[in-house]
Amino acid sequence: MAKRSGRMFLSILLVLLLGGQVIAGANRLSLENVVELALKESIDYRIAELEWEQAQLAYKKALADNLLTQSAYNHRVAELSLMKGEASYKKALASATITAVRRFSDVELANLDLRIKELQLQQSTKAEELTLRKAAAQNASELDVLEAKVALAKSQFDFERAKDNLAEKRQAFNILVGSDEHLPDGELYFAPFDLQLSDILIQVMESSPNIQEAQDNVELAKLDLERLLLDETAELVVKDARNKLALAELRLEQAQGTITQELLAAYNGAHNAQRSYEASNNAHELQRRQYGVIEGQVAAGLKTEDDLTKARIALWETERSVYEALSNYIIACLQVDEVSGADVQMSLKALVKGTNG
Repeated sequence: MAKRSGRMFLSILLVLLLGGQVIAGANRLSLENVVELALKESIDYRIAELEWEQAQLAYKKALADNLLTQSAYNHRVAELSLMKGEASYKKALASATITAVRRFSDVELANLDLRIKELQLQQSTKAEELTLRKAAAQNASELDVLEAKVALAKSQFDFERAKDNLAEKRQAFNILVGSDEHLPDGELYFAPFDLQLSDILIQVMESSPNIQEAQDNVELAKLDLERLLLDETAELVVKDARNKLALAELRLEQAQGTITQELLAAYNGAHNAQRSYEASNNAHELQRRQYGVIEGQVAAGLKTEDDLTKARIALWETERSVYEALSNYIIACLQVDEVSGADVQMSLKALVKGTNG
C-alpha cells in the first residue's frame, strides 16, 4: 500500500508539473478498458461485490436450514434477501461505471478546453501587438491599448486555468485507474436509445425487491384478515388487521409510484440527452460549413487570418459541445440502468460498439 501511495503521489506531481502537455509513453485506454480498471480499484464496488457473494451464500444456507421445516415464508424471506443483495450490487456496479465514464470524458473535455484557450491566447497576443503598433503610429488611443491588455490578461488567466483543470482531471483519472501509466483515448460512440418505457416499467415491477416485498406484505395482511374473519375475532382486532392491510396497500402504491417517477425521470433524461446530442451535431455541421466559406474568403483576400482564427475557435467550441453532449447522453443511458436495475455492463458494450460519435 505504501508503494502504491508513493507512486500515486509522484503521478499527481508529474501531472501538475506537465499541465497541458501530453505525458510521453502513456498508454491510451478505451472506455471499456477504463471501466474494467476502475472496477478493480473502486473500494465501494469491491465491498458491494463481496456483499453480493455473502448474500448468495446466506441464501444457500437459508435454503439448507429450511429443508426440515419446509416453510414457504422462510423460503420467501430468503428470496427477498437475495434480491436485495443483487439490487445493491447492480446499483454499485452502475455507480462505479458512471463515475468511470465521467472521469474518462473529463480528461478529453479538459484537453479540448485547453486547445481552445491556447488559440484564444494566441489571438489576444496578436491583437495586443497590433494595437501597440497602431498606438505607436498614433492610430490607436490609450483606451484601445488598455482594452487590448485587459483582453490579453483575461486570455492568459483562462489559459492557465485550463491547464490547471486538465492537471486536476488527469489526477482524478489516475486515481480512478490506480496508475500513472495510462491516459484515456477519448473515443466515445453513439448508439440510439430505443427502449420503451412501458417495457422497462414491467421489468422493474417484476424484479424490484422493494415492490416484491411490498406485494408480499399485502398478501400476508390479506391472509391475516381473512383468518380473523373466519375465526369471528373481536371487532377491535379485526379493525387493526384492516388498518394493517390498508397500510400495506398504500405502501405498495407508494413504492410503485416512487419507482415509476424515478424511472420516468431517468428515461426522459436519456431522450433529452439524445436530442441535445443531435442538436449539437447540427450546430457543428453548420459551423463546419461556415468555416469552409471563411477559408475560401481568406484565400480570395476577402477575409483576414484573424477572421479565420475566430472561425476556427467557433468550430472547436462546437466540437467540444458535441463531445460533451455525447458524454452526457452515455451517462444518461447508464442512469436508466442504475434506476431500473438492468445490467449496466450490457448497455456499456452496446454503447462502445455503436456508431462513431
